[in-house]
Amino acid sequence: MTSSTPSPAPAPFDPQAGDVRALGRAASDWIARHFDELRRLPVVPATTPAAMFAHFAEPLPEEPTPWPALLQRFEREIVPNSFHLPSPRYFGLMNPTPLPIAVFAEALAAALNQNVGAWHHSPAATAVERVVIRWLCDLAGYPADAFGSLTPGGSLANTTGLKIALAARAPRTTVHGVWGLERRPVLYASAEAHFSIRKSANILGLGGADGVRTVPVDAQSRLDVAALRRIVAGDRAAGLDPFCVVGIAGVTSNGVIDPLDAIADAARDLGLWYHVDAAYAAGGLMSDALRPRFRGIERADSITMDPHKWWFMPYPCGATLTRDGDAGRRAFWSDAVYIPQTDDAIEFRDHGLAGSRPFSALKLWMAMQLVGRRAYGRMAEAQVALTERFVAELTRDGDWELVTPVDTAIAAVRWTGQPRGAELRGGSEVDGVQDEIVRRVLASRRHWISPTTTVGKRAIRVMVISYLTRWEHLEELIAELRKAAGEITRVP
Repeated sequence: MTSSTPSPAPAPFDPQAGDVRALGRAASDWIARHFDELRRLPVVPATTPAAMFAHFAEPLPEEPTPWPALLQRFEREIVPNSFHLPSPRYFGLMNPTPLPIAVFAEALAAALNQNVGAWHHSPAATAVERVVIRWLCDLAGYPADAFGSLTPGGSLANTTGLKIALAARAPRTTVHGVWGLERRPVLYASAEAHFSIRKSANILGLGGADGVRTVPVDAQSRLDVAALRRIVAGDRAAGLDPFCVVGIAGVTSNGVIDPLDAIADAARDLGLWYHVDAAYAAGGLMSDALRPRFRGIERADSITMDPHKWWFMPYPCGATLTRDGDAGRRAFWSDAVYIPQTDDAIEFRDHGLAGSRPFSALKLWMAMQLVGRRAYGRMAEAQVALTERFVAELTRDGDWELVTPVDTAIAAVRWTGQPRGAELRGGSEVDGVQDEIVRRVLASRRHWISPTTTVGKRAIRVMVISYLTRWEHLEELIAELRKAAGEITRVP
């Protein structure tokens, strides 16, 4: 039996330096053009789900396609049909314009392809993530022995933090689960909490509805601490086991910061783990002027941060921090006999949910060095100032109101005027007007805002999240909001 000569490896599996260099130059040229064009591109693409699904419904290719043709398809078919979140006229959810250094850091990290779940597979990357976590802990005001890990975003950071909380308050759950407990564990979060809190409770087996007790908020959307104390006392008397309370630093609907210090007092008095969801607003901790708004965050047992929000990282980049640096390991450690052990190493797989972990710390490590804390802080201050100026100008004519305070760079506003030729008869009709204004603004494709409901009112949410946004962009938005409101001739 004779052995056949193997066929030459196809080009994709034998990359030559010249080809890689040409591909990199072409890709970086497009990135540079894209950043330059962001100011002119429409935010919303002119397409539909059906059109996109039909366009890309193609069979798996049998033969290779040269990379120049793939880049051409990217520019011709993907870019024009993409939602331009990095635009300076995007005022929607917490999706930033990424810093170019972080964009290229992603490519560098991908080329190294480290698995930061195990030290042996990521010696330098583990050290970089360790120091980045230390920086975040320092910003939070945590002690030297605090620790944490990066996550794919705020939702999983909250899940991680709440799992650590459950393991700390009910250690048996790491062995027997919640079924062996005599009393049902419940956690507490405000009516304005992010959906990931209930989702996390569902994942942890607590129940997405019954496992989370809703605490009312005051007229400014801040958690009512007196109500928290009453509800916890009542639940204990009823045989439940309260174990955790969640404070919010930057409510998704309006950017408001809870009374973190007062919640810390209550958590201490009630014997609760205290988790702060600072996914969005933690970037404000880099500002000396904004930092007092977060007083009490340093007392939290765990904190969620999302650098892919106010820190201008490309997705994904979240973090969970714990005041007790070993709390994560106690919650997540499991034996892995096939991975070599080193006594003085950090195994990040033991501090969170993921085993396979990307080198997400590289982009944050590079960006924080390139920008520096003070410049980050000045940008946060500038964006809050733009938001305050936007509110002052929009509400100047008396037809608009601010629904909740401006604590960060998010404003919840509401049109309170009257449509021509009709009279608004009640709250539901006023609510419908807010949605119609948003619909008309989005139809222009030039700006993106979102509707929301906060403190029981339907409102329009406007957020300054791009570092490219200038006052001229907000002036355009004000004009478009007023135009949309003026065009309404009847209640939708």
